[in-house]
Amino acid sequence: MNVGVLTSGGKDSILALHKILENNFVSKEELVLVGAFPMNPESFMFHTVNLHMLDEIAKCLDIPLLKVKVSGEEEKEVFELEKALMDLDVDALCIGAIASRYQFKRIESICKRGNFKLFAPLWGEDPEKILKEVASDFEAIIVSVSAMGLDESFLGRRIDLECIEELKRVNRRYGVNLAGEGGEYETLVIDAPLFRKRISIKKLEKSWRESSGIAIVREYELEDKDIS
Repeated sequence: MNVGVLTSGGKDSILALHKILENNFVSKEELVLVGAFPMNPESFMFHTVNLHMLDEIAKCLDIPLLKVKVSGEEEKEVFELEKALMDLDVDALCIGAIASRYQFKRIESICKRGNFKLFAPLWGEDPEKILKEVASDFEAIIVSVSAMGLDESFLGRRIDLECIEELKRVNRRYGVNLAGEGGEYETLVIDAPLFRKRISIKKLEKSWRESSGIAIVREYELEDKDIS
């Protein structure tokens, strides 16, 4: 079974990839990463920050990457992704959706029309449990914030237990999605169990405007890992 893993390089999609392999749904050789590259930075469906790092994540995972250019316009971008997927030799799609009906229903519709199986291994899971799994097994940093209660200090911050506690406080006070699934914050995975190399960030450029900000990776190196 060939599986397309929809990913922006963030924590949820990379965790979903790990889970379908851990549960023996598919072998690594049957995977292809699929990244949507919106022309509109305000895409409704897809993340846009640090997509240039997807090439490096693909190298670290040793999994091929398909880049799909989409307009970033609401709904149109979904059909543009669908068109590219129909030309790809896959039998199933894997997504990192947790509770977002917006994302899930649109990918589910693509799967129905393309006769693809849908893997959503994080669907319905407790967001705090997912974050703690990320903190334990991954090195993932916050690269975008866009919600009340999330200030510039979160940019570049690693998702660890202390960060999770702060996100929980923001969640209780402002109702921000704990997992950032609504775009409240975005992440970038720079190391994970399946990475053959880790991404070492040498320069992270932060910018802040009014109530939101981004952190762009400008310089980095791929470092060897002890995977014996």
